[in-house]
Amino acid sequence: MKSLRAPFHALVPALLPLGVLFFAFILPYGAALGRAFAGGGGAFLLELCTDARIQRVIVFTVKQAFLSTLTALALGLPGAVIMASSSGKGRAVLRTLTALPFAMPSILVVLGFVLFFGNAGWINRLIAFISGKPEGPFRILYRPLAVILAHGFYNFPLVIRLAGDSMTRARKAFLPPASSLGAPPLLAALTVLFPLTLPSLCAAALLAFLYSFTSFAVVLVLGGGPGASTLAVEIYRYARISLEFDKAGVLALTETVIAVLVFCLYLLCVKKAGRSGEYGEPERDIQAPRNRLPGIVYGILIFLVVIGPLLSIPLESLLYRASRAAPPLLSARYWLSLGKTIAFAWGRSMLLALGSATLATVLALSAAFALRESNRNAEHGKGGKTGLVIRAVMVSPLVSSGVVLTLGWIVLYGTRARSLATVFLIHSVAALPFAFSSLEAGLSSLPKNIMNAAEAYGAGPRRSLVTVALPVMLGHIRSAWGLSASLSLGELNALLMLGIRDFETLPLFIYRAAGAYRYGTACAGGTVLIASCFAALLLSEAGASQRGNSKKPENNHGS
Repeated sequence: MKSLRAPFHALVPALLPLGVLFFAFILPYGAALGRAFAGGGGAFLLELCTDARIQRVIVFTVKQAFLSTLTALALGLPGAVIMASSSGKGRAVLRTLTALPFAMPSILVVLGFVLFFGNAGWINRLIAFISGKPEGPFRILYRPLAVILAHGFYNFPLVIRLAGDSMTRARKAFLPPASSLGAPPLLAALTVLFPLTLPSLCAAALLAFLYSFTSFAVVLVLGGGPGASTLAVEIYRYARISLEFDKAGVLALTETVIAVLVFCLYLLCVKKAGRSGEYGEPERDIQAPRNRLPGIVYGILIFLVVIGPLLSIPLESLLYRASRAAPPLLSARYWLSLGKTIAFAWGRSMLLALGSATLATVLALSAAFALRESNRNAEHGKGGKTGLVIRAVMVSPLVSSGVVLTLGWIVLYGTRARSLATVFLIHSVAALPFAFSSLEAGLSSLPKNIMNAAEAYGAGPRRSLVTVALPVMLGHIRSAWGLSASLSLGELNALLMLGIRDFETLPLFIYRAAGAYRYGTACAGGTVLIASCFAALLLSEAGASQRGNSKKPENNHGS
């Protein structure tokens, strides 16, 4: 009887997050995919899939994702190599710089990309000034090339992070023995470092492909016209503009099938990368190469590519031009024209961020605790599959598309879906995998002697969680909450799909202003959004620093 009760007791804390995910994610997503069979069954699905226009959309979506992945690899691989051969301080600076694009909302990345690399952007202005010509040579906006470059810029930090970390571990563990056996650096890199790093590199490439494949805001703003539309954008147009939910369902099913296949390959690469990274690391790093020129040059280029677009946003908000050819003048005109609009938009964004981050953190904490209890039971041969179910359901939103999920809410709940509660739940679902990952790591890192001592003094699992685990892992909770809040602040998909009247958030305000070519106004709103996201990320990083410092006394005591 006890063996049957153990898995159930482990599942009890997960009932709330699993229930929320079932009603807020699984059911709506299933409803969206079910629309693919609503217009006459499989014959209708086959007819639409053989339609020439839909085939072009599918081909372009895969093609731009593939080219975007190659761009991310071209930008990130040199950084991964440099980070693996850099000292501790250089590695930390490079990681911080490359984290900025991925941490910023997609609408800010698009806005900064337009201002810096656009037809009248700072790069073209600089080239025109140097050459003495009226205009710069680059014309990439509103073409497929702009989408590919923006996706590559947005996703190359994944390559540096995943491949760079794996390469650093392999270099520390195996390069000294290879060198002592007489292997030249190039031979050691080709025969030792590259095979060990390949699974992590493939995982980073597949993740970049997945993000580029399901991208929405970047393509919507920078897209190259009807011939360069993606599945996500077409789902939005069919569902929001044409109200053809059956066609939107077909595209949603197509996108989901491809995304799931890519995600399964990603999990396989992550598993192989974990196996190849099981070797231990020496306590002392090997000496970094003396030639620091490549790292300095790459750091300058990355600084320009990463910081340049982001700095362009606040800078443009303070520059006013009477005409296109007139010189810019320092002015607060765009800020003064905002009035109360920006204050209300900021307040709505903060309201969404506070609510969705809190809900995501609570749900993730419950699921992480249930997973820990399930793993403990599995060590005694009880309920080993319960933890797999919890983990699979909690990370499932990673492979989803916000556009498809919102379509499912509209299909399943009709006009009742156009509410603030729906936006709260969708934002929480989007942040849930990231919060769960942080909190699961926090619980798994808790010293066993602390939890065992609490149970020895009579505290049950729930009481030990509240009185012992939660105070110790406050840093992880703060980190999960801050990251969830930053994700909610930049979320645009749900509000665009739902079309809730009189509820304009900061990302929606920026999107509408940029769509009307009021870039000065969009930049003023973008500056506020940058500051808000930066504050949330600082809170998250403060939590990461706190949990890092909290490990030191334990390690010293153990030694």
